[in-house]
Formats: sequence, C-alpha cells, structure tokens
Amino acid sequence: MQPRQARTLWAGGFVAALLGPVLLSLVNGDDNPLSGQLAVQSGVLATGVMVCAVIAPSRLRSLTRALGIDGVLGVHRSLGLLVSLLVIAHIVLVLAANPSAVTLFDPRQWSLPSRAGITAAVSLIVLVGLALLRQRVGRRYGLWRWTHLGLALVTLLATALHIWWLRHLVNDPVSRLSFGFLAAALVTVLSYRWLWRPFFDRHDAYQVVEVRAETEDVHTLVIGPRRSRHGFCEGAMRFEPGQFAWLRVRRSVMAEEHPFTITSSARNSDSMAFTIRNVGDFTSAIAGLHPGDSIWVDGPHGAFTCDERVRTRVLVLIAAGVGITPMMSMLRTLAHRDDRRPVLLISAAREVTDLLFRDELAELSAQLNLTVAEVLSSPPLKWCGRAGRIDRELLAELLPERSGRRKVEYFVCGPPAMVNSVTVALDELGVDPARVHTEQFDMV
Repeated sequence: MQPRQARTLWAGGFVAALLGPVLLSLVNGDDNPLSGQLAVQSGVLATGVMVCAVIAPSRLRSLTRALGIDGVLGVHRSLGLLVSLLVIAHIVLVLAANPSAVTLFDPRQWSLPSRAGITAAVSLIVLVGLALLRQRVGRRYGLWRWTHLGLALVTLLATALHIWWLRHLVNDPVSRLSFGFLAAALVTVLSYRWLWRPFFDRHDAYQVVEVRAETEDVHTLVIGPRRSRHGFCEGAMRFEPGQFAWLRVRRSVMAEEHPFTITSSARNSDSMAFTIRNVGDFTSAIAGLHPGDSIWVDGPHGAFTCDERVRTRVLVLIAAGVGITPMMSMLRTLAHRDDRRPVLLISAAREVTDLLFRDELAELSAQLNLTVAEVLSSPPLKWCGRAGRIDRELLAELLPERSGRRKVEYFVCGPPAMVNSVTVALDELGVDPARVHTEQFDMV
C-alpha cells in the first residue's frame, strides 16, 4: 500500500473513531435537555479522541510509513491537548446542566463514577503537563517515559470505569456497540504493541555482526538475522532508505529502547547498520556489544525516504551532525542501484571531527552524480570549505535550479532548531513545501 492510500485509510479510521460514537448517540435520540446532551456528547467525543491519541504512537508500521515519525508524534500531541480541552469542557457542561453536580469538588460526597472521573481528569492534566516539559528531562528520559505511560494507563482505566459506573451509556445498545468497538480497537493495538511484538514476534530477533568506531564518540553497529539453530527467521528486515528502527538489548517489555536510523543500503538483504553517537548509558552499552550478542529490533518505521520509482528528480540532502545517517542509507542505496540522478548533499557540523563518512562520501562522489558541500560552524584556521550555518544565503548559493522538467526533492534531517530554520529558509526561497521532507532528531 502506498503512503498516500495509507494516510487516507488512517484518516478515515480516526474520523470514524472520533465522530462515530457521537453520531450514533445523536441518531439514537435523547430526551435530555440540550445542556445535558452537550455534557454527554463532550464526554463521548473526549473518549474517542483519547483512544486515537493512544493508538497513534503505538508503532504501527503502516501509520509511521504514512505520516512519518514527526507526523505521528505531532498527531499524538495535538490529540492529547484536544482531549484535555474536551475533558475541561465536559466538566463545565456537566455543571451547567446540573448545578448540584458541584459536589464533584467535595471528596466527602464522591460517588464511584465521580471518583473515576476525577482520577481520569487529574491524571490527564498531569500527563499533559509532563509532556510539555519533555525537553527538560535530559538523562532522565527513562523515568519520564515510564511515568508518561503509567499516567496514560491510569487515565484510560479510570475513564473506562467512569463510563461503566455511570451505566446509562453502557445500558444503551447503540452506545454500548460504539464503546465496544473503541475498546476492541484499543485492546488489539495495545496487545500487539506490548505483548505480541516484545514477547512472541520472532522476526525482531537479531545478532551483532560488528561494532566499529567511526570517531571517538560515534560507532556503527552492524546486525544480522539470528542463526537458524535459534529458531528465528533467516531473512533480514526489508526497509526503505531513510527509515529507522527501535533497538533494545534485552527481550523484555521493560527493556530500555531507543530509535536509530538504518544507515545501510536498502538493497543489502544480509545485514543492517546503525551509526550511533554515544550520548548516554544506552548508547554506550550499544558500543560495548560484541559479535554474536543478541539484539532486538522494532521496525522499520518512518516516511523519510526517497521514492525509488521517481528516478528523474534531483535530490537535495541537508543534514547536521548524525542527521546524515538517513542520507547515507539513501546514497548507498542509489549506489547499489547505479542511480545517476543529480544529488547535492549539504553536511553541517561543529568541527571537522564531527563530519562523518568523509572518505566514503569521496568514493560515492566518484561513483554517483553526487556533490558534497561541507559546512562547519567552528572551522579551523586552514579550513577550505564553507563556514557558518545553513541559512538562506548559503542555500541560495548551493541549491540547483528549480526550473525545467526535473523536479527537486529536499530531505532535511538534524536537531529541531536546524530543521526548522532550514525549512523556513527554503520557504523564503520559494521551494514548494510539498517537496520538503523533514525528520527531527528529537525525543520520542
């Protein structure tokens, strides 16, 4: 299935999950006053939004392939904020429809539905608050992640209990059917994400082939399928150039895991490579692995890929630091295909030692129709390349002509600030936003 078709199907599914229960409830009829109906419908809509917010980041490959990881996370965050607003609106509308419901704020008079509803609302508010502070967690990402997941679980369970104990929605056959559909979809996705994939899916088991140093703090991990004597599959993962996968060194749902870009060619079916910068305990553990060690892979994911079918387009690859890793997968795949389309790679870094794959890029420049432009923000005295940052002036100088039949596709990868500034610069230069593909190296 093509990404465009997948986007259409997922959009339709989300719309059905959001509006289906509300429309069914309205069609079924309700003798309550308008204020009471609004109070109920806001709660029903909030439940649908909450289910979609949970499903979005559950690593469904067709969804990440359709929207990309940035798109998936953007949908997840937007839905999280929306459900918070809907819950607040629900509480206000409940009070407006029934002023005596002010007893909700008196713990001594809480009923079972009230306790569950208040628990869900408080958990959701704390959840969203911590999500907004995610950039400040630093090395405490693991604690933040499990706190986020725990609060999400509490919110879901408390919401389910709130609906169950209220009874009037559960007793209605139409509402019961719609809520049953949401519950079934949620349980299916969560079971696949947290039970089947970590414990039973044998296609995610690999072993280390090699770990080699690229620089003092950057290593390349090469992995291959587990041997047949282990009872696992013998074929390596199929992926598109530029996609990524989550890695973990223990087969446990509690094991720490992080996403890394696949840097090897998509045409190499025997192994996969990940180039990783050592920035913490997990990446240091990856660098310390030995050939034969086990490793587990959840992937491939992402839509940050160049389309093999469109061979007439010029490619402009703009990367900062380890943001060059998806570009290397694209270039290596082009080399395997003997693809001679024009490619411009703009590689930015702070210092010369931060420029990765320089020797290989020199070889690829001779093999492909590739031009490499290196940019340093802190260049040495004898640096002959470009200095500064990737801004509008630099892009105006380097970018190919955008007229004629050969369309240009732009791929931008790096830290969020860099990706945002380059995107703005391309827009100012008149580049069609539909031709600009981005991926941020951010916390997920």
